[in-house]
Amino acid sequence: MDTSRIVAALQGGLGRKLAALTMVGLLIGLVAFAFALFQGAFTTTAQVLVDAPRSGLVLDPDAKVKVRGVEIGRVAEINLRDDGAQILLEVDPEQLKLVPSNAGVDIRSTTVFGAKYVNFVVPEQPSSSSLKPGSTVAASSVTVEFNTLFQHLSDVLAQIEPEKLNATLTALGTALEGRGDKFGDLLVRSDRYLRELNPYLPTLQADLDKTAAVTDLYAEVSDPLLRTVDNATGTSQTISEMQGQLDNVLVNVIGLSDTVGSVLRENEHDLVTALDLLRPTTALLFEYAPALSCVINGLGPLVPIAEDMMGGLLPGVGMNASVMPGSQPYSYPNDLPKVNATGGPRCEGVVDRVPESHSNYLVTDTNQGAPYTPNTQYEFHGVPKVFQLLLDGLPGVTR
Repeated sequence: MDTSRIVAALQGGLGRKLAALTMVGLLIGLVAFAFALFQGAFTTTAQVLVDAPRSGLVLDPDAKVKVRGVEIGRVAEINLRDDGAQILLEVDPEQLKLVPSNAGVDIRSTTVFGAKYVNFVVPEQPSSSSLKPGSTVAASSVTVEFNTLFQHLSDVLAQIEPEKLNATLTALGTALEGRGDKFGDLLVRSDRYLRELNPYLPTLQADLDKTAAVTDLYAEVSDPLLRTVDNATGTSQTISEMQGQLDNVLVNVIGLSDTVGSVLRENEHDLVTALDLLRPTTALLFEYAPALSCVINGLGPLVPIAEDMMGGLLPGVGMNASVMPGSQPYSYPNDLPKVNATGGPRCEGVVDRVPESHSNYLVTDTNQGAPYTPNTQYEFHGVPKVFQLLLDGLPGVTR
């Protein structure tokens, strides 16, 4: 055989093999490249951690991450711990800017049996800043799956004896037999009552909180309250023993009330009139009560000084006496009284007097004629005699 032909044949077979291997390698590369693109290997992502009480049964890696119904990322990893689960999210950095920093997270399900996804919950008042990469957000709620519900139900049923459950259900069925309409009406009315009660639940909660404080107060005063009950027991026993004397007291009180009632009925008009007449006087006393109080308080500190002046130094009362000119006699109509003083109560210098000081003189319009001026000289003419005053009366006053 020709050697050149053998070499050419070998070279041709080797080339086809190399071409086939190259084709397979390219196909594998394309598949790997497409898988990497599908997995987001060439996409820049921002990582966010979510702390949840649990991850749920059907939350798996590659689950969707949404905000306001728009998909913005995927679940990269789920780490289960004793106190819950930590979920690592990979989110598009541009889409992450749409999530406010105060957003919450809940884990939802598309259907009752569908797979779960992570949803960012935007509050009513979102923050102006966006969520930063590397942040940790706490999940507020996780949708309960039917599997979990059935598991809890199975755990409960496992603790119940079947024969007792059967007897209970039989008794319940017997009790409800023929009463469907009444039971339905009861449910309707209960729903109506609950709807009416629902707006008052905050008030009820506040009342319960106050009730806790009241019960704490009762707990603190329980010992004095029990002592009071014991004392009341002793008092009631004493009343029981002295019931005869108590009856006599009540009889006397009844007689006294009859007597007082008759007196009051006879003097009802006069008593009402007296009370009406007392109103102006009591109103005036009420208005000048501060002045009365300050006069009494002002005289109190002067009592020791008065005792020293009047009886503290001598066995009798020490007094200085002198003769002063008498005042002008009563003159009609100049000396007629006039009720025209105003200004209300005044206590200036009575309680808080400063030594060597004098209070301001208060001028009031209380005289029908000229203002009062003290007499500075002796006068013996024009003065009425004592017999004139006794037998003829005062000027301006009828006999």
